[in-house]
Amino acid sequence: MKKVVFWLFIAALVAATAYGLVRKPGQRPLPVFAARAKKTTFVREVSADGYLKAERIRLAFPASGRVAEVKKHPGDRVKRDEVIARLEDAEARRRLALAEARLESFEAEQRAAAADREARAQALREKHKELAEKLALVRALFEAGAASRAELRAAEDALAENARALEALKLEAERARARAASRRAELRAALAEAKEALAKTRLRTPVAGVLEALPFHPGELAHGEAVLVVEGSVRPYARFPEGEAGELREGLPARVELAGQEEKPLPSRVARVLPPVRQGESAWVPVELSPLPAGQGAPDLSLTAYVEVERIEDAVVVPLEALIEEGGKTYVWTIEGGKAHRVAVKKRAQNLTQAAIEGLAPGTPVVRLPPEKLTEGTPLLPTFEDEDGGR
Repeated sequence: MKKVVFWLFIAALVAATAYGLVRKPGQRPLPVFAARAKKTTFVREVSADGYLKAERIRLAFPASGRVAEVKKHPGDRVKRDEVIARLEDAEARRRLALAEARLESFEAEQRAAAADREARAQALREKHKELAEKLALVRALFEAGAASRAELRAAEDALAENARALEALKLEAERARARAASRRAELRAALAEAKEALAKTRLRTPVAGVLEALPFHPGELAHGEAVLVVEGSVRPYARFPEGEAGELREGLPARVELAGQEEKPLPSRVARVLPPVRQGESAWVPVELSPLPAGQGAPDLSLTAYVEVERIEDAVVVPLEALIEEGGKTYVWTIEGGKAHRVAVKKRAQNLTQAAIEGLAPGTPVVRLPPEKLTEGTPLLPTFEDEDGGR
């Protein structure tokens, strides 16, 4: 009897042990990071390094000489046609004053000669009127028999002589005007030459901009060239990988982060997409962006350019690390009732941190970086993190 009880005890112990081995223990919730699908504007950008490119104009004195004055300094902003330096100009100013005096003296002489001719012409016109009245009177007397034919002829000859004098004075005035025009042209040419010679002692800016270099010093001979950065010509220039050429086109919105000012991106747009450049085994696509606002950045400053190549309004987005791609299909693990549930979705687009998808409602919680052995129905303990979204 004792042996029977002993063996029954052993059998019960074995059965209990076996049951303990095959029974599933109570599953604890699996800690996971999670995020909620949200409806927002999805943006995808491509980026490249570059620098600020600017149009520069080199300026030199058109004449040789010694520098008399430097009015500006490197870094100064200048207007169009502003004098930034000048040469010694005493001789040029003397020649200009002489040319102006000669022209003024000539014009004064011409005014006096013209006034004299006008006075003589006026006298002849008054005399002509008097002679015409006298001829009419003599003709009436002649017809009445009170004047002789000789008196009539004398009156006619006097009027004709006056008319010839008026015509001669007219011809004289025309010849004088022709000679004056020729001499005036000579004097004006000399004046223009003197003005040009004086202008060559001034170094002027052809356009507005910022002076980058001004290598002139008072008392020294003028050597070298000033360098002017044209206003509004400072623009971002970047070199994108050749593989992104198909996505880049003029007019696309962009932003620029200047070196040292990354926290203050500047808005811009693609102005030109240039042909690819090949150098050895590498190739890139040069892109010029729209000019930056005045005062933003200096030429040759390095930068990073971001071009927006895709935008989806009202897109449902999830963190990129929430996606699982298997066999050409895309899935996410959602959290329903505290348990894992695998859902097939359609990926519309992705950037570096987010994916725009279809097949999931906004607000649905999804698992980020899901464990490889996650299975349907696994209890989950999610930790949600704030999402800023990426590009």
